[in-house]
Formats: sequence, structure tokens, C-alpha cells
Amino acid sequence: RGGRPGGGLARGDRGRVRVAEGCVDLGLEVGLVVGSDPCFGSGGRLLAADQREQQLKWELQVPITEPESTAVASFNAHLDHFSAPHGLAFADGSLAHSACLGFGLERVCLALLRRHGLDVRAWPASVRGLLCA
Repeated sequence: RGGRPGGGLARGDRGRVRVAEGCVDLGLEVGLVVGSDPCFGSGGRLLAADQREQQLKWELQVPITEPESTAVASFNAHLDHFSAPHGLAFADGSLAHSACLGFGLERVCLALLRRHGLDVRAWPASVRGLLCA
């Protein structure tokens, strides 16, 4: 998603809440935590720390294995990282900002199976209704 500076972060806040609420509706225990990308590698400690400090990456985590929760979705604000090199700007000259959302569908499935069991027919009717509508 792209837009004006600042707008993407506000939309990201609303999007994180909506996705978290959807997971709660599915009966999952959720947590939203600030994250950082592992793609920075060993030399990217400062980049990862900066990403966390600016809260540019958030992860929606749910219990799948113990003791830690697992990220099932991530929300990333790129700011002008992708627009600056290509001059993607608005008429007033301000650079476009971008953001993205990613889901690990297999992780969501594992979380649902952990929470509700292997027999989908025994899952709460409300959860089945959301998934099978």
C-alpha cells in the first residue's frame, strides 16, 4: 500500500487492530509486538534496532509451540525506502511512503488446530461459521 508520509502508519495501526480482532474472533490468543526483519543479517544490528525503535515492523503472535508465541502476520512500514531511489513523489515533491501486510496461512492453520483440536466438526460454531461462510 502506498500513500503520503504519516498516513500509512495510521492506517497500519487500524489494520493491526482489525487483524488482531479477527484472530480473537477465531478463538486465538493474540499479542502484538514490535519486531525487526531477520533479512538485515549479522551486520544489520543497527538497522534492526532502528526498525524496532521507529516501530516500523509489528508482528501478530499466537501460541503454536511452547514456550514462545509465533508470528502469524507481520505489518511493515517502509517509509520512503522504495520510493526515494525511484523518485516516486507527489506533485508537491513529497516522497510516497509504502507499507505491507503478510500472513503465514500455514501458521494460522496450526494455531487453529492447536487451539480447537483436529476435529473441525468439534470446533465452536462461531469459528466454523467465520471460516466456512
